[in-house]
Amino acid sequence: MTARTLAIDVGGVLYYDEPFDLAWLQGVWELAQADDPDLTMDAFLQAMRDFYQNREPGSPPPSLFPPHGTNSWQRVRERWTSLIQPIRGAVDALTQLAGEYEVCIVANQPPECLASLRDLGVEHQVQLVVLDSLVGYAKPDPRLFQWALDQLGWRPEHTVVIGDRPDHDATPALALGCSAAIVDVDSGWSTPTGIAPEIVDAYRQLRAQRSHRAGRSAGHWAIASLGDLAHVLRTIGREEHSPRPGQEVRP
Repeated sequence: MTARTLAIDVGGVLYYDEPFDLAWLQGVWELAQADDPDLTMDAFLQAMRDFYQNREPGSPPPSLFPPHGTNSWQRVRERWTSLIQPIRGAVDALTQLAGEYEVCIVANQPPECLASLRDLGVEHQVQLVVLDSLVGYAKPDPRLFQWALDQLGWRPEHTVVIGDRPDHDATPALALGCSAAIVDVDSGWSTPTGIAPEIVDAYRQLRAQRSHRAGRSAGHWAIASLGDLAHVLRTIGREEHSPRPGQEVRP
């Protein structure tokens, strides 16, 4: 593998997804309970578990307790930048990588992500920001990655896709002929204010179950953070190198 270009995800790579999920769930609970005062927290938590366990990969979040899920998601989007919790060292790692490689952003994120990337100082360091909400394709559809490659004139065999989900990131990337690295991000996020403890506990349990079921796609690197990618690429240099299935790389 000769790495020259990098396509980097946002959620789970540059900043944590969990604060957005929890703010959305709290909003759904408040709206649904106001609409139906007889709704108990236990009933809500069961519906929440069913939603996360049965939803199709890539399905949008607002389908819980409609229309309250949609309304809550709109509220989350309105406060998007205030919910950002950058993953420690991730932005510095991107800056380092952008000094050595051409970099773009490819992510399933709402348009409000653009302001967040600007605030983090990321936007000016990358060649292109590709969001599913603006392009019309969403991961795991490989057309989102292909659209970015076409716009930039990048060759798949020289491109490494960096994400946090084997199914959403590694699988479509490998299908296009790219290489892939999957970040197994730490749990250093903090719960936003005003979230019911019961929702937080149930959410943590669901995240653990989903992580356990996720497995690994063959042929990608498993790294602990975006900073580790620089170590990986320095180690292999620009010589031909392919990871073994699910190969972990730690500095």
